[in-house]
Amino acid sequence: MDEHDMRQVLKRAVETEPDLMSSFIQGPIQYENSSSEIAWCLCGGCRVFEDPRMNLCCCQSPCITTKPEFRNLCLRHDVVEIANILNWSFQTNLEPSFASSTFRNQAYRNFVLWQHGPLGAGRRVVVPSCVTVAVRRRFPQLDGAYRGYHSAYSDSE
Repeated sequence: MDEHDMRQVLKRAVETEPDLMSSFIQGPIQYENSSSEIAWCLCGGCRVFEDPRMNLCCCQSPCITTKPEFRNLCLRHDVVEIANILNWSFQTNLEPSFASSTFRNQAYRNFVLWQHGPLGAGRRVVVPSCVTVAVRRRFPQLDGAYRGYHSAYSDSE
């Protein structure tokens, strides 16, 4: 690949996924809290949530959210959108939703499938705090009101 072709590929990549390319320009993500501020965080990417069930670290160094696999599966809009369409059409035979909350939910599904494999109906796991922070940053709720973790058995938990 010559220099001109390489420039064209890079230009298309920036146009397609500007958020993913920004880390090359701006440097690594700076988290609000460092691991020294949160006793249970070992990766440096976590924050404390009101629900204690959500205060879980990936316990990886570097943080799992810095891995290319995480970015590709959970933060790339096109990947999450296709998974969302497939998930909706398979489960409901309805038109898929393209709301930010749906994209966040699908990003969490992609993460769980990647890290734990298929869990089956009614089985849920809590995703690490650092993952929640990264997914919320990529697919924000405009009003800032997030639902948080809820069990498969009760919306009130």
